Amino acid sequence: MERRVLDIAVGHRYLSKKCGSLVITRDPGTPQASVTLVPFDEIESVIVHTPQASYSNAALVELSRRCIPVVCCDTAHMPVAWLWPAVANFEQARRMAAQAAMPDELREALWARIVRAKIEAQAAAVRAEGASYESLFEFALAVRPGDRGNVEAQAARLYWKLVFDESFRRDRYGDPPNSLLNYGYTILRATVARHLCAAGLNPSLGLYHHNRFNAFCLADDLMEVFRPEIDRTVVALWRENHQTVTTETKPILAAVMAKAMSTERGIAPLSRCIEWVARSLAQSIVHGDDRLKLPNAIAATG
Repeated sequence: MERRVLDIAVGHRYLSKKCGSLVITRDPGTPQASVTLVPFDEIESVIVHTPQASYSNAALVELSRRCIPVVCCDTAHMPVAWLWPAVANFEQARRMAAQAAMPDELREALWARIVRAKIEAQAAAVRAEGASYESLFEFALAVRPGDRGNVEAQAARLYWKLVFDESFRRDRYGDPPNSLLNYGYTILRATVARHLCAAGLNPSLGLYHHNRFNAFCLADDLMEVFRPEIDRTVVALWRENHQTVTTETKPILAAVMAKAMSTERGIAPLSRCIEWVARSLAQSIVHGDDRLKLPNAIAATG
């Protein structure tokens, strides 16, 4: 049985322990209170990003004893800390040790897979707009270990012209719809960072991105695969004359995390795909070979 990630996102929740289960009490102390029991044996990790969550010490001790990561997030849904068990944490310790000692050959192979998948997803986004996408697939085929030829940047220059128009320039502080892209990428980055922490990886230790002031270099690596799904939503908003982030566009961009994707396991929400990719990255790092399980051509199905 595959264990699951508990994502506690909204509302007043109290986490406690009862026998062999984690008890999640919804709206404790109110007439609407309800209780859900989840056996500890079924839990892969716990992600908490509602500011109204509270915990019993017994629950935290039992989660730690069973080496189940608990990721704590701020109001922007970015991880700020995760519970590091002091005893029996062989698996998470093994993953982080392997991550720190990752050989350059594996690092470069994984980064090439990510870049190739990103460019293929860009080609799919361009194809959805009815434009010629074949050149992007040629760029994807040209990616080599470590992307030493910087094919990613070459493909990006062509991609932005095809998916928007010749006048568009991707610039974090640039003209619309750059602010929409920024907002969507922020949501994506937070989702990726949470699942990397839940997979027992240190998000600071990147494959390609390296910056001592950036606590989420690995998240910045892995999110590249999924950026084009944000782009596709922004293109649709832009076509409808939405230029900036508003109360109307925010929920549309947030909903991208629930967008259906095609994977080798079948159809799944994008956020679930991110979880699977994070786990496969952890397995790649631990076993020393490429075990990345990326969505099929990063193709959205709905």
